Amino acid sequence: MRFPALASLAALSLALALPAQAGPVADAAAALEAAAAGGDAAALTAAQDQLQEAAWAAQPLHFRQALPTAAASGGFGVYDPRPDTVYARGEDIFLYAEPQGYGYGDLGDGRFEIGFAVDLRILDTAGGVLVEAPDFMALTHQARGKAREFGATLVVNLTDAPAGDYQLEFTFRDRHSDQRASFTQPVTLK
Repeated sequence: MRFPALASLAALSLALALPAQAGPVADAAAALEAAAAGGDAAALTAAQDQLQEAAWAAQPLHFRQALPTAAASGGFGVYDPRPDTVYARGEDIFLYAEPQGYGYGDLGDGRFEIGFAVDLRILDTAGGVLVEAPDFMALTHQARGKAREFGATLVVNLTDAPAGDYQLEFTFRDRHSDQRASFTQPVTLK
């Protein structure tokens, strides 16, 4: 180009003329900053809630964590990790999962529901499907307000399976959005 400085200046002028496209998360963060500077605790709390809502809505359904546990979870974050994934035939396999980014069903009166249909596929080590169980289980939780802490306990028993290595693939289908997310847990039966 013959006039690189002129082209750069034109690009800069165009960029400055266009409005910034910050988005809902940045807008909510700016409102939080303004509320913090104002010193009003109620306004600060409301702005914090708006920022959390915007950040939650911006993320896809995913798992913060999913892991084998020694027993059923006692609630969100209440579990004992299992040190290995080797199980005796007939032994219950407990898994704990924390989905994030899910939708909510409005039940009215300030109550909301979190809901998932969970599908299970049992795979061999090459990824071949041995068992397919759509709607293996349903998970729901109701609360006043939009709860962002949800822990799921999944229990599988492979009593009739021969000894060997398997993969348990769980797919959570959000009942209140069109999102779905999966995770796979390898297990060994002895």
